[in-house]
Amino acid sequence: MDVEQLQGAVQRLVWPDHGDLNCGESGHPAGHSCLLASDGTGIDEILRELSNWYGTPLTQDSALAALPSDIPVSWECVWAYGGRWIGLGRDTSAEVARPLLTVAHRPAPSTAGLPADASWVDRLVASTGWEPRELSEVDWADIESRLGTRLPSDYKRLIDTFGDGLFNSLLDVFTPDNVIWHTEYFARQGQESWEPHPPFPAPGGLVPWAGNEHEQSFYWVADDPDPDRWTVYATYEGPQEGIRFDCTASEFLFRQLTDPENPFSADYFRAHWFQACDPSDERS
Repeated sequence: MDVEQLQGAVQRLVWPDHGDLNCGESGHPAGHSCLLASDGTGIDEILRELSNWYGTPLTQDSALAALPSDIPVSWECVWAYGGRWIGLGRDTSAEVARPLLTVAHRPAPSTAGLPADASWVDRLVASTGWEPRELSEVDWADIESRLGTRLPSDYKRLIDTFGDGLFNSLLDVFTPDNVIWHTEYFARQGQESWEPHPPFPAPGGLVPWAGNEHEQSFYWVADDPDPDRWTVYATYEGPQEGIRFDCTASEFLFRQLTDPENPFSADYFRAHWFQACDPSDERS
């Protein structure tokens, strides 16, 4: 299969993220599905295509260990997607190794075992199976100076832990620079359409921190001099009246992922994950 055919086949295997996986390759056991690349298809070409769809892959040994070890493949990287792993490696059973993709079962990460006083960021890490990686340090003093306000410490820890990316391939937590961009953009729109909460920097104004592909938007209500006391405000589409939640951003995200009764639920998958994005990606 060429690169586009491989991507299409992967999509069909990862969604829905449940059901049996059976491999048609000779000698391969059940529990996964393998896809061989056509002659002449390079592994770097496949890597670029899948990264466009599934974000920056994991490459550390602890992540690669989740892929089938009883088949003749040298694994190079892996992506999480719901209840599936997507692995990319080289088939070593032939004289000339060819790129090979596999889709394998991914157990749902669990918060079991966390202490009762675990932070909401720690709960997000556990519920997504995220393995924190080395990230560029954020100059929070510069960000807050440009924005004109301090930001909640919960958000800072969230960004310092996960970086840029999407929860469940859907929920986009804005990077600090994007918080500034969205805040300035909404402030230029005027206040008339923003009742009952105007955009920041108006007193008690809204500071945007996340959104999703369903045009739902998530803000802080900046009505307290202490940003750690800001609450979350969520709207279904645009700046019309929404719902206020007395919680931090990380608690709100955790409940979105894990509570199907949440009015902004993103609990569509058997297992949750975080899709890391390349810092060079232009998303707003």
